[in-house]
Amino acid sequence: MADESSVHNRDETARMRIDDLKQFVDKTVTVRMNDGEIAKVKVNFVDEEDEDIIAAVVETSCPDHYRAACAVHTFDAADIASVELSE
Repeated sequence: MADESSVHNRDETARMRIDDLKQFVDKTVTVRMNDGEIAKVKVNFVDEEDEDIIAAVVETSCPDHYRAACAVHTFDAADIASVELSE
C-alpha cells in the first residue's frame, strides 16, 4: 500500500493507479511526469472513469505545455511517474 505522502509508478509500462491518486484531492502536490516535466499542482478532482486528475498548475518545469498559468489542466494517470505532497 502507498504511504500517505508519495506514490511512485515503479513500472514505466504500467499505468499509475487512479486509486493511489485519490488521497491527493484538495492537496498541493509535486507531480513528476514520464516525459521529465516536474509540476507543482493543486489536485481538484480524480476522474476514475477516464483515469486522470484535474489540477491547477501552480508552477512547472515546462511552461510551454500550458496555455495559461495557474489554469486547470488534465493529467492522464498513465503519464505520471510519481506524486508527492508539497509543502
